[in-house]
Parts: sequence; C-alpha cells; structure tokens
Amino acid sequence: MKIGSRLLSYVCLSALTLASAPALAICTWVSGNNAPKQLTLAAGTVFAPRDVPIGTTLNTTSTMLQLNFGDTLSCYGSATYNTTLIGPLALNVPVDVLSVPSNALLQTNVPGIGLAIYMTGFASAWQPPVGNPSRFIPFNMSRTAPSTATMSQAMMRYALIKTGEIAPGTHSISQLVATGSSDMGHMFDLNFTATVTLAGCSMPAAPGNQIDVPMGNWEKRVFNGKNSTTDAQPFAITLNSCIAGSNYPKNGANAYFSGNFANIQIDGNRTSTIIDADNGILSLTSDSTAKGVAIQILQDGGTPMNLGRPVQLNRVLNGTTTVPLKARYIQTGDGPTPVPGSANGAASFSVTYR
Repeated sequence: MKIGSRLLSYVCLSALTLASAPALAICTWVSGNNAPKQLTLAAGTVFAPRDVPIGTTLNTTSTMLQLNFGDTLSCYGSATYNTTLIGPLALNVPVDVLSVPSNALLQTNVPGIGLAIYMTGFASAWQPPVGNPSRFIPFNMSRTAPSTATMSQAMMRYALIKTGEIAPGTHSISQLVATGSSDMGHMFDLNFTATVTLAGCSMPAAPGNQIDVPMGNWEKRVFNGKNSTTDAQPFAITLNSCIAGSNYPKNGANAYFSGNFANIQIDGNRTSTIIDADNGILSLTSDSTAKGVAIQILQDGGTPMNLGRPVQLNRVLNGTTTVPLKARYIQTGDGPTPVPGSANGAASFSVTYR
C-alpha cells in the first residue's frame, strides 16, 4: 500500500508539469540583455512639391528597410508582438496611394507632414492583425505555433504624407515615433529621421512680375477671315530661386507629379475676358478701339494655351526656370476684315507646383 501511494503521487506531479508547458508564452533576447533596443529609421532627403493636395504621399513606399536589433529575439509558444505610436495623430487625411488606418498616421514635429510606418518580414506563424494586414503601427499580433521563432531585425516601410500646408524651406524630422513590446515587456524604441525640402519657385518682385508683350502694328489686310492670325510674338514667365526636387512617379487617378512641374493658369484681367478657353482666346480690353479681333495665347510649340485652369508646362530646374509662351491677334468673326484701332489685352497668371 505504501508503494502504490508513492507511485500515485509521482504520476500526479508529472502530469502537472506536462500541463504547464504549453501555457508558456515568452519572448526573450538571446543575449540576456533585456534593455530596449534603439532603432533608427533614416529616410534621407525628401522633396515636397509645394502645391500637391493634402493626402499626397511624398516618397516612394516600395523600398523595404532592414533595421538590425543587434541581438536576436526568441519567442516560444503563444507569444505576442505589439507596437505603439508616440505622438499626436493626423486625423481625417485622405491618403492617396496607401490604405492607412485612421489611427496610423502620426503627425511629425514638422507642421504639414505626417508619417505612417508598416512592418513586414514576420514568419508565417505571426498572424496579421485583423483589419490591418499590412501591419501599420500601431498593431497587436500573436503566434500560436508550438515552436520557437527568432528575429534579428525589423523590416519596415514608411510613407511621408502631406497633412497640411508646409512652410517654405528645409525641415528636419528627428523624433521618437514608436515603441515595440512583447511578453517580455518593452523591446525597442523606434526613432525616425528625414530632411524634407519644399520644392517650388518664387515669383519676381514687382515690377518684374508684370510682363509687357509688344504685339506690333498690323495692317488689316493681314486678316482674311475668321480665325486668321498675325505672327505670334514670344514672351516668357520667369520663375526664380527654384528648388527642383526629385519625386517618384505615381499611377492612377492621383498622378500629380513625376518630378516637380510648373503649372500655369492664365485668366482674363481688368476688362479682358476669356472668349474661348480651349483655344486660348482673350477679348480686348474695353478701352480698345479695334473691332473683330482678340488675343490668342499659345504654348511655346504653337499649341493654344488652355485658359482658366492650370496647365502643366515646364519641369522645374534648380535656380531659374523660364516658361516660354506666345501671343498673337486672331480674327473672331466672319465677314469683313477687322476695324483698325488700338488692340490691347490684359491677363493674370498664377503658378502652382506639382
């Protein structure tokens, strides 16, 4: 009877030990040094064209960066892996090319620039978080495999997003943006660095921003019917102190830029009005005495300039960018030749950079 009692006691103790093993859930650093690892995601230099819409992605998101822990994380059983953003969020921003969860766009220390980070490279046993399969930070996920998984690095992509107006000049982002944790507690701190330069140009100060186009004197016999024209006279819009930048080409409906372009919009000014926007035709001013003619604005190659809306023209060059245009008189009506007289026009122009 005593022997049976000892055997029963031994069996129960063994069963208790076996039952506790599957419940083990822990991640540890192989080195034994459990101090949080310090990681830096360095984005380098990024250019932000001045007038792209809020929600525009300012960098290519296809490059995956490997951040080495300098150690190996070993996780066993039903382990967890969690990340948290540090800082305020940029809310209600319609990001153009990525499906960024509403809680995943961090407002950086530079007004007008947000940051989204997502992580890849996890072994298949780590289940993607529901509703966030790309693992945008913040996320919580777990693994249930009855084995040990090791990681020696974090694999990350990032997106810098325009969240508001960005001040002219060059801006530095350098801040703690996220932390990571597991069953062991605090695993790593993630710092982000980038230099963001607003790309665009400045307009000449007055009177340099006022352009006079000598149209010349023409005899009425030059015109021989509707849409007949004089020779085109060249003029140019000069943009100063330009920062060209370099940005990746986007696809789809939001193809705002591939590089940085000057977009020119020409409108009627004073008493000149748009007669035919698609063909670049402006009326004469009301103080003109000539009749039956108008002024036509052309692109440098001779194509009529669309009026009343931005037209993408020249790629911006570092320093000075010149946008060449032309103007000519055009007969507007059928019947007899135009009535001679003064023939003046006025237009305003605005420049955007995308």
